[in-house]
Amino acid sequence: MDSTRKEPSMKLWIFDSHASDEDIEAGCAAATALIEKRGVSVDRAYDAVMKRSSRARYDTRAAKAWDDAEDEALRVAYHGAEPDDEPVLGPHKTPERHSN
Repeated sequence: MDSTRKEPSMKLWIFDSHASDEDIEAGCAAATALIEKRGVSVDRAYDAVMKRSSRARYDTRAAKAWDDAEDEALRVAYHGAEPDDEPVLGPHKTPERHSN
């Protein structure tokens, strides 16, 4: 296997949102870019926030990247306006390891 090949990122989505699909996709792309720029994979960041929510030990740097990425996704999707709904960033499809 080519070690320079990058695994595809977890596809993200903004749920409970009234934003258009186009705006959501732009927000998710911004979130993914921010997480990866911090040297963390999207999967690792998501795992960190899931562990944090269950009070397990977690990677604080990865969780911070997720938190900041969610803020960025909403900023982009809502064009800087405060959402009038309760949107949340998450995986487009829940990974099997978190589906129970």
